[in-house]
Amino acid sequence: MDRKKVFGIFSGFLAVMLLFTILSRALSGASMARVETVRITTGTIDHKVNGSGRVEAGKEIAVYTESGQRVKEIFVREGQSVEAGDVLFTVDMEELEEQILAAEQELEKSKLQNQDARSSRDVEQQNRERAKTRAAEDYNQAVADGDTSVAQAKAAWDQAEQELQNFLAAGPPAADAGGSRTKQQTGGKGDAAENGGEGAAADPQEDESEQNAGEGAAADPQRDESEQSAGEGRHFTQEEDEKREENSRLTQEESRKGAGNSPSGQNENERKEENSQPESNENGQEEGSSQPESNENGQEEGNSQPESNGNGQSAEEERSTWEAEKVRLEQAAAEAKAAYEAAVSARTENVKTAARAMEDANAPAASDSTSRQNEITSQQQELALGKLQDLKNAEGRITAPVQGVVTNIAITTGDFTAEGTAVRLADTSQGSRLRASVDKSNEKYVSKGCQVNISVSGSKEKITDYTVTSVTENEEDPTLLDIVIDMPDGRLETGTRAEIEIVQKSENYSTVIPVQALHEEQNGCYVLVMEEEQGVMGKELAAKRYEVKVLDKNSANAALEDGILTSEQEIISNSSRSIGDGSRVRKMEE
Repeated sequence: MDRKKVFGIFSGFLAVMLLFTILSRALSGASMARVETVRITTGTIDHKVNGSGRVEAGKEIAVYTESGQRVKEIFVREGQSVEAGDVLFTVDMEELEEQILAAEQELEKSKLQNQDARSSRDVEQQNRERAKTRAAEDYNQAVADGDTSVAQAKAAWDQAEQELQNFLAAGPPAADAGGSRTKQQTGGKGDAAENGGEGAAADPQEDESEQNAGEGAAADPQRDESEQSAGEGRHFTQEEDEKREENSRLTQEESRKGAGNSPSGQNENERKEENSQPESNENGQEEGSSQPESNENGQEEGNSQPESNGNGQSAEEERSTWEAEKVRLEQAAAEAKAAYEAAVSARTENVKTAARAMEDANAPAASDSTSRQNEITSQQQELALGKLQDLKNAEGRITAPVQGVVTNIAITTGDFTAEGTAVRLADTSQGSRLRASVDKSNEKYVSKGCQVNISVSGSKEKITDYTVTSVTENEEDPTLLDIVIDMPDGRLETGTRAEIEIVQKSENYSTVIPVQALHEEQNGCYVLVMEEEQGVMGKELAAKRYEVKVLDKNSANAALEDGILTSEQEIISNSSRSIGDGSRVRKMEE
């Protein structure tokens, strides 16, 4: 192949390659994202908070009247301006007169109830005092009567015991020879043969008296118990003891005198001498305590034929009489003791009953606030009656207390008034205020004292003379904030709608970019900077990612931390399509 032909083929190949390169670059340029770029600037980040609201009175006043009044006529409407003293509405006078009469009657009834309550309280107090006095008197009387009964029973018991002791001290009646023989045959201890001597037979009556005295002492445990009980239960004074000892001494003397005047007419020594002398019967035989006696027929007489004393009474009969008297005296002492114990028990029970009655009488009375409640009711009725009479004196007319605007009417002609507000007025005598609502997300940019720009519909002039008075959360919607702006000069009328704008300026930042050039991710923020790169086909423009830290931003601009970007770098703020780190781009032609 000649040289010319080879050169032609090579030239054709280069032409084709050039054509393909041009076509490839054209196609690549057509597919690249076209971008707009900005450079960093300095400035502030201003925050604007916008809202809207309505002008209202500086304060609202509630106008009300007594409940249950029939509304006769209403003279105002909502939104109407009124002056102080203007009639708002009237009530029916006939209905008012009836209510006044009923209130007066109820008040009179309450006063009568108070009088009755005070009278009942006084009577009850007197009864309580009387019951206390009587209970104390009954207690003292029970103690005195009980002491008297116990003392009398104790004296009777002591006397019965003394009589018994005196009787036992005198001993049983003396036994004669026949009595000795009777004792001997019945196993008595006075037998002369069993005692083995004349001395024992010489005084059988003395032995029998000693034996009976011993038996009486042993057979009377009740007397010993009575004496012990008497010793334990005596609580008398020394004077009473001395009197009791004197009575005992007199009783003993009378007993001795009675013994000296007994039917036998003999004392104990004479009885002993008689018993010691043997007697002779008609047959000339001596009678002794150891010899059996013979009757006229010569038969021996035993114990079955007792001898008689000088008065015709046998020794056994005398002994029986003595034993019966002893039993009687012991029974009398026991009965006296029982009477004493019963008197002590009765005294204790009566005193206890009287003490409990006195305690019940002195018990505190339950609290009773009826009188005080009636007094409070009367005071309330007097107050209500006074209000009705004031309404009557005003001829049933309810007037505006201050200058203002009617904002609410809660009554209807012909209906009865209810408890609560009848008419609500916006007080305009002390200026007005603007209440507006803004989004709660702007809370950190709104505070008390911020400057406010107010715009009114239909006016191009902005009012800039006021500041924020208070910032509170909206009661109905927690996502909103209520902003109140006081206008003491009343420049805007009540009810006027207005727009507000609050501008919060920040410090001056050295790195500020448009907010559309800032990209946000979950982990932070970044920007894309357009830079040149060496490619296969020469230098190309590509997007490079830079992580940044945002210091502040608003709806238009964002302030970044210094040192990350420079003023020579072109920051991609807009792109024809989505790009990322390393994407080839081309600058949009201006």
